[in-house]
Amino acid sequence: MVGDLVEVNTEKKVIEQVYPRKNRLLRPPVANIDQVVVLISVRRPPLDLFFLDRLLVSVEASFLDAVICFNKMDLAEAGDEKRIKEVREVLLDCGYRVILSSAVTGYGIEELRSSLQGKTTVLAGPSGTGKSTLINKLKPELALLSGAVSAKTERGRHTTRHVELLELEKNTFVADAPGFQRLDLRGVSSTELDAFFPEMASRGPCRFNSCLHNREPGCAVKEAVRNGDIAAWRYEHYLAFLKEIQQREKTFFHKKGEDR
Repeated sequence: MVGDLVEVNTEKKVIEQVYPRKNRLLRPPVANIDQVVVLISVRRPPLDLFFLDRLLVSVEASFLDAVICFNKMDLAEAGDEKRIKEVREVLLDCGYRVILSSAVTGYGIEELRSSLQGKTTVLAGPSGTGKSTLINKLKPELALLSGAVSAKTERGRHTTRHVELLELEKNTFVADAPGFQRLDLRGVSSTELDAFFPEMASRGPCRFNSCLHNREPGCAVKEAVRNGDIAAWRYEHYLAFLKEIQQREKTFFHKKGEDR
């Protein structure tokens, strides 16, 4: 995988040894990284909090640090700015670092640069959120290809075709990766999903140790939602992911029973 540490025989031009990985991310596929910058656009494509939470769960499940970057702030309208402020406060309360940026105006670029220094970072997010454009802003001489967002679908076009590790400065690397529109939660079980929502993991105790925070009575998480201590939209996304994972588990065990 991109990011693997290897020993190369320069004469034979072959890899002779691959060293053990400290971690890996499957989507996008990259190894030995320090953090993930989850990149979401404010507009074009439109702000998608459901996809943001899917990405955050994937990052949390890989036990990696996440920095959330809302890009294209130059396109934000009055209503967008109010919404992003509310969302930002929720995510800050969850313990995430949140950066607002614009590759067009340069807003937030130095804050983003500071968060990357001395680390190996992968930029992950949907197509069209401006990953390559932001990297070009950080280091113009890289001259990465970037593409426009479709006016009809409001989705980005794939311009990055593969994961590539780029050196921004000494000891600072960033992986530019293709965008994607779908992301499943394979590898995450229904019983551990709440651990990947920091604001839920810190709640409790619930009446039942096996509480999935859905229909169970005496649930500390549902109480926190009612009190406004957990954002309703985050909880709604949790329930949607839980349903999806439970359906996958049900299908798996049903198929396993048939195989027997």
